[in-house]
Amino acid sequence: MCRSIIVMLIEYSNIRLVFARRVRTFLQTDLLHPESANGYLPGISGAADLASKGAKAAAELQSLGEKGAINSYFNRCAFDMFSSMMLGIKSNTADISTPTEPANASFVKGAVQGLGTSIEMLFSPWENIVGRLMKLETAKMKIAFQGFDTAWEIAKNKMDDFIKRKERGELTENEEASYFNRALERQKEESNVSLKEVKEIAFIGLFAAVDTTSSVLGWNLFHIARSPVVQEKLYEEISAAVANIGDGKITTETISKSNAPYLHAIIRESHRLTPTGAIALNKTVDVEGMEIHGRKMEKGNVVLLESYTPGMNPALVDDPEEFKPERWLKDAVESRKGTKSEVIDHPFLATPFSQGARKCPGSRVASNEIRVLLSQLVLDWKMTSPVTEMCDITYEQHTTVEVKLPCIKFEARR
Repeated sequence: MCRSIIVMLIEYSNIRLVFARRVRTFLQTDLLHPESANGYLPGISGAADLASKGAKAAAELQSLGEKGAINSYFNRCAFDMFSSMMLGIKSNTADISTPTEPANASFVKGAVQGLGTSIEMLFSPWENIVGRLMKLETAKMKIAFQGFDTAWEIAKNKMDDFIKRKERGELTENEEASYFNRALERQKEESNVSLKEVKEIAFIGLFAAVDTTSSVLGWNLFHIARSPVVQEKLYEEISAAVANIGDGKITTETISKSNAPYLHAIIRESHRLTPTGAIALNKTVDVEGMEIHGRKMEKGNVVLLESYTPGMNPALVDDPEEFKPERWLKDAVESRKGTKSEVIDHPFLATPFSQGARKCPGSRVASNEIRVLLSQLVLDWKMTSPVTEMCDITYEQHTTVEVKLPCIKFEARR
């Protein structure tokens, strides 16, 4: 879905970023490399610590009749964590008891409105004919424009202020370590990327992160909250790692696969059972002449790698309808090698981020955000869902496939 989002941003907003290879290469620098991505973790961890404090208040709002309050809470969590990485700032929108600038909440609202509406347009024949082909502004297009424009104006003001303070030498330590500051430094040395493009790159990162990371967080929370045994195993694992390795804090080491294998297994199982979207290869991939299930591909064909079916195939997965993170632990993976079931361990099925040259540039940062916030939530709260069966849960196609979270109960652990 990441590429579709970018296409929509280009076609339906005032931003005209040509997402050429040079821009993509610039974008993913300081994002995809593990050392770079892990360098942002202290800021993400701090944002998650504060965001977690707002979980119970969001649930209480939903219990009082505010529809989708917990989903909105995760949108704000995603924005807070990504802001800490992108701009080095604490936006503080997730915990309603913490003061924040009104513009921060408006950005989140605009991003959700713009992205959600644009995805509805992508799946609508009417919107594609009237909007994209006839170039007429539809009602939904107007709503999407409003969301885009609101978010862009807020982000632009933040970035312009950032640049002015940078010129005056007034950036904080966190701001100096931010992605945007690093990008500004690189832009001085790389004349093929303009300052305008750097701003647009940063905006797309902030904008797209709000409604994508939050969806993955929502599904993971639902599965943890409906599975008490799974939740307690995770709590024991994370609390031990934080106490013994992290000196009381969530660090890169405490959420690593070697120290938190069950955390990684939960996220992988959530993706198997409830993937947020398909992995797509765009039409620039040369598939001409390739034969797939007896059908020869032609130039310009779009190929989708559908990840849901293999993970739900009872011939490959035992009890596919059950949420069992244990199936992704090391011994279970090793036992599948050499069998027909080992296909489910293929890298293309493991995450929603794709692989190779077209892998989502923000995938490592997003993965860290998901691991950090889930860890923080399970450390702070014992969570219980009133809905425990998949057949009773509802979900909708927005930017991704988004679970409509029930009124989850949050009880403080400490």
